[in-house]
Amino acid sequence: MTESTEIKYGSLIKEEAFELIEGAVLPNTLVLESKNPFPGFYEYYDNLQKDITPHYIYLVTDKKYDLEQFTRVTQKIMADTNKKYHAALGTITIFNTVYDVIRVRHIEQYADIKELQAYYVSLGINFKDKPSKFDHENGITRLNKFFSLEKVEDDYYFDSVEANHGYFKIPKYLSWSEFEQLTKQVKYNMDLLHFDASIGFIYDHFKAIDIIRIYAENLSLDMLKQIRKKYLVRIK
Repeated sequence: MTESTEIKYGSLIKEEAFELIEGAVLPNTLVLESKNPFPGFYEYYDNLQKDITPHYIYLVTDKKYDLEQFTRVTQKIMADTNKKYHAALGTITIFNTVYDVIRVRHIEQYADIKELQAYYVSLGINFKDKPSKFDHENGITRLNKFFSLEKVEDDYYFDSVEANHGYFKIPKYLSWSEFEQLTKQVKYNMDLLHFDASIGFIYDHFKAIDIIRIYAENLSLDMLKQIRKKYLVRIK
């Protein structure tokens, strides 16, 4: 982390396909995995993610937990286990059902999931019972998280923790459906670039600033600028 790194709190929204994890979790708990967390990019490169496991793990909680409790509990778990998980609170909406979740990245092996769950339970955060049936459905994920951002130019940031993640500001709020349609139009007009995008906001100087997150291999500032330009001409 450098002196120019900015820590911001905000939210990201994206669509994912989920699979149920069984066997490597606490009995009768609902745990989901996003096998392709960057579908807008990896749909073009089917082989690139085959050996990257576990992927994004979602521990479905029994209720919504407040940020302070979650943060203090997670800090203690990290200290006790000497692990370097990245965890964030959020929700997954599948049809009309909203699941409260803890999204976890950088789990080294599936066997670690059960241990992590057990720590959370011992510290007062419990998990939702696994339903008798869960279809592998697409859902909308909303993550409430801290961003570690490296400002590279006005309106442009790179993530200082996650490689190949870039962000740029947009001038107004977009609903998910508006963003989805705009992204299709932008991609249709960018023959050379494959990327995944999600929409969100960060708090900055007491205001909510709308942003788009881009993921692409070897992401550069020039690529971010090209993509932002395509969005801006379509945002009315």
